[in-house]
Amino acid sequence: MSALIGLLAAVIMVPFVVGYETTLAMMFGPVQRETINFKTLDPGARTNRYLVCPAGYCAAATPDRISPVFEETAAALQGRWMAMIERQPRITPGPGNAAARQYDFIQRSRFLAFPDTVTIRFITLGAARSTMAIYSRSHYGSSDFGVNRDRIEAWLAELSPPSP
Repeated sequence: MSALIGLLAAVIMVPFVVGYETTLAMMFGPVQRETINFKTLDPGARTNRYLVCPAGYCAAATPDRISPVFEETAAALQGRWMAMIERQPRITPGPGNAAARQYDFIQRSRFLAFPDTVTIRFITLGAARSTMAIYSRSHYGSSDFGVNRDRIEAWLAELSPPSP
């Protein structure tokens, strides 16, 4: 019995000794942080993700939703997005490419702090029209219980102008 208690104590202490990120990597493997190319992105059969693209933009994938069009410049849309992201809980910026207007954000789950990555690219459609491509995905597990879809739909609703 004391051996079992000792083993249990050792397991509980692992996150404190090696850190939470290392513990998650030991349990589930390291988080794969790849640069997303929306035009060639193929998410495969994954169910723990949500993809939003303008029609025809994500040539290798079928988006879960077609991106809305905004009557503003890509720079203005990006500014509103960044302001909205600052109000979100448990989110940190990841790598970005300002010239391409593409950015990554990591949002952690409420209870176990599992990381999900959201990649967004702001796309100019004309002088005062823009849209975006968004790819939200979980790094662990095979199901996300709709978290990625719910997150992106809520953010899009927040960015969309109110209905008249």
